[in-house]
Amino acid sequence: MKISLPAGIVVLSTLIVQITSSIVPITNPSRPTITSIPLMASLEMPAHKLFNIDENNGFENLAVRSNGQILATTAFPSALLWYIDPLSIRPPVLLQNFTSLTATLGITELQPDMFYVVGTGTDSPGSIFSVDMRPFLVLPNGTIFTSPVINEIGSLPSAIALNGMTRLHMNDHFVLIADTVLGGVWKFDVENGESDLIIQDSSMRGPQNKTSFAGFGINGLRTQNNTLFYTNSGAQTMYKMPLHVNGSSAGNATLITSGLSCDDFAIDSWGLAYVASPSNALIQVDTWTGTQLVLAGTFDDTISDMIGPTSVHFGRCISDQTSVYVTLNGGSFTDPTPGSQGISRVDVGDLAEAFLN
Repeated sequence: MKISLPAGIVVLSTLIVQITSSIVPITNPSRPTITSIPLMASLEMPAHKLFNIDENNGFENLAVRSNGQILATTAFPSALLWYIDPLSIRPPVLLQNFTSLTATLGITELQPDMFYVVGTGTDSPGSIFSVDMRPFLVLPNGTIFTSPVINEIGSLPSAIALNGMTRLHMNDHFVLIADTVLGGVWKFDVENGESDLIIQDSSMRGPQNKTSFAGFGINGLRTQNNTLFYTNSGAQTMYKMPLHVNGSSAGNATLITSGLSCDDFAIDSWGLAYVASPSNALIQVDTWTGTQLVLAGTFDDTISDMIGPTSVHFGRCISDQTSVYVTLNGGSFTDPTPGSQGISRVDVGDLAEAFLN
């Protein structure tokens, strides 16, 4: 039996066939196609200074709360934890002075508004603190109405020089901590205080016969899709390594890029890393190709708002989710450029939009 379709349906069916036949299949839907650029290029995006610290303390690392507020650590001579409102509705507030330490270093969030901080001091190679921001309430004038709950929950007595920290998985109870001198990664259980040197690899060791920052090994680290990404500051390299679910290595380290002046970093869902460069720049690294792109700052410039970057974190609100916040130590913890220690924001929204199109 022959069925006659209404004219409107026939026309619509014809249009669908024409449209679908012209669609080109996506060969790799996990990331956008990026036009090839030179190994090192520069966009020179502006950096906007949000906050300067008057004391002689350089900012070392940061985390961003779900409401957009920033928690930032400082190192040498004092170990401090700061609260900073990126909208400047409230003034910066000093949350804690860890008087027994000389530096607060990595900071990460495991559960909503539950953060963990690693610190070091003369008598302690590594102490871990929990920072419960859930009860925290600050008045518009900066007066703390309800303080966060901060407790020391454990230590790593066998560590040598702890540095960056990241979570193993969201909402579990393990953090991973880089040991810059030992050349490895510690796994720490925030519930019972147990620790284990879960990874040690030659790619994480610093150059021999070098001192200070030039002798550092693994520094910043991040996990994504069961892969550990990490920088080696002394070797000026960035690597990735597959992980088992428990955080142990599931394969060999793969070199992403070299010749990279690097400290800590953030990484987006496309696998693009935003690296704090001690050479006074914010560098984007494509972790698939190794291409480096200077987004902001100028190498060895001493008059910009990007002097001594140490770490990077994306904003978490609709208004700043395509912006990154960068902590700055002023180029040196011992002799910083006056007025340069603080936090800057770089809006990478236009760049992100280009990658999404």
